[in-house]
Amino acid sequence: MNASVNTLGKYQIVREIARSNDIVWEAVDPELGRRVAIKELNLPEGVTEAQKQERINRFQREAKAAGRLSHPNIVTIHEVGVENGRYYIVMEYLEGENLRERLQRQGAIPLKEAVDITLQVLAALEHAHRMGVVHRDIKPENIHLLPDGLVKLTDFGIARIVFEPNITIDGQIFGTPSYMSPEQIEGGEIDARTDIFSMGVVLYEMLTGRKPFTGESIVTITYNIMHKEPTPPPGVPYGIERVLMRAMAKRPSDRYSSAREMAEDLKRAMEPGALVMPAPPPAIGSPPPVASPGSSSLPPLLNPVPNPAPVSGQVSSLPSMPKKPPPPLPKPREPWLSPRESEAMKQMILVLFLGLLIVLIAYGINVAYERYAELKRMETLSTQMSDGAKLAQAGNYREALARFINVYQNARSAEVRAVAARNAAVCLVHLGDEALQMGRTDLALQYYRQALEYDPSSTAARQRVDQVSRFYSGNLEIVPPIAPPPAVRPNGSSPEPPPRPRGNERLAMELYLQGLEAYQRGDRLGAVDLWQRAIQAAPGSDTAKLAMESIQQMTAR
Repeated sequence: MNASVNTLGKYQIVREIARSNDIVWEAVDPELGRRVAIKELNLPEGVTEAQKQERINRFQREAKAAGRLSHPNIVTIHEVGVENGRYYIVMEYLEGENLRERLQRQGAIPLKEAVDITLQVLAALEHAHRMGVVHRDIKPENIHLLPDGLVKLTDFGIARIVFEPNITIDGQIFGTPSYMSPEQIEGGEIDARTDIFSMGVVLYEMLTGRKPFTGESIVTITYNIMHKEPTPPPGVPYGIERVLMRAMAKRPSDRYSSAREMAEDLKRAMEPGALVMPAPPPAIGSPPPVASPGSSSLPPLLNPVPNPAPVSGQVSSLPSMPKKPPPPLPKPREPWLSPRESEAMKQMILVLFLGLLIVLIAYGINVAYERYAELKRMETLSTQMSDGAKLAQAGNYREALARFINVYQNARSAEVRAVAARNAAVCLVHLGDEALQMGRTDLALQYYRQALEYDPSSTAARQRVDQVSRFYSGNLEIVPPIAPPPAVRPNGSSPEPPPRPRGNERLAMELYLQGLEAYQRGDRLGAVDLWQRAIQAAPGSDTAKLAMESIQQMTAR
């Protein structure tokens, strides 16, 4: 390891601990002789200047969010610095393991220990929320367990500081799918109750060893979070179950209003004599309970009163009545059907039953096939959504846009379509920013307006349209491809310069995007045809150049 890597600031680097979006080093402070952990921003190659600045801003936001918090259950930030373009955060070194490692090693955690871990995390969240910081990514990986039993909340990488403007583009979704609240999935307003929902999910997983919302894909998981209620955890006291169900309520207004309120309910549920589930009633047919000797809970048996014996010598004063003959027995009713008709009826019922059984079997097979086809389709859309997210993170917004548009057009779930539309709008905003940096103002304006068509609530797109429109007065409506020559003024002065011919750039942009969709479906000939029509609609425009580049790239393959 060379000198530039062996040191960072005044710290001596010992080894690399972990690497994902950032790099975590174990290091030593030579002045104090103290072991520390250094989190260094890792910028992949090939990112644009806008992406680089966004990553730097988010990294600095993490340092600012965690640095303003001072609590025993929150990782301590010692220093934030930058050296030769290397951005880093110095924090306390934590022994032990995180909660995810404990769950993978041990499985479900005993009730008392799980509640103790939850109470410490809630104490950290109460302090963070009071200081205006929402964590937004509560999960086992970000909960560290020290050997002495102390719990530390870590990784404020996507934290939201309530009193400051958001640095991310509107519509972007941050968090880990299995632990996200419904409002996070919808891209809605985030507050402290989002962290409470995620903490309820973590407590459920600690008590049962499994997540409350599962699925084979991200689409299925998010659908279950939005619409399905979690199964009550078996073997858990009723008071703890009530806390879990309230913390994981779908609507934020139905959850705990603060981490302190949830912690108080947890403590009450763990007190001796707390409410437990009533015992189930005895099964039908079981023997009745036997009363103990001397017990008065059962009524005494009533002795039957015997008929009084006739008194000797007593003579009845009633006259004797003559006995009537018994009435004749009624004639037996004749059967409704003869034996032959009864046999025919049985055969007809059997045929109807078999026919109904065949119909039910066919219906079940059809339902199973449709469900299988729907699951495969959802799996394909989920894969395309994940691929689009990876492409967008890598800066390939054009390919990511094609995938998000395909999911938007083929998904049946309104929630999935909404997520795909917001992601498509984000990609279009990034493409507009790139076009703006290259000086293609008219093309950037087309991208921003297309983003508003997919996500009318996108503040980023609307602001960019307003800003660009102030400095760009071009008309993107239909313009004749060739402008007529200017008329000579009567006074002989020089004519005004003719407007730059652009053709119908709006139509060209629509044809270009349709070509991307056709290419994503595998219709290469259709894509080439649409791109050629885009070139003819606005020859010489930036959109025509993009269409020509796309045709050349595809034919080169």
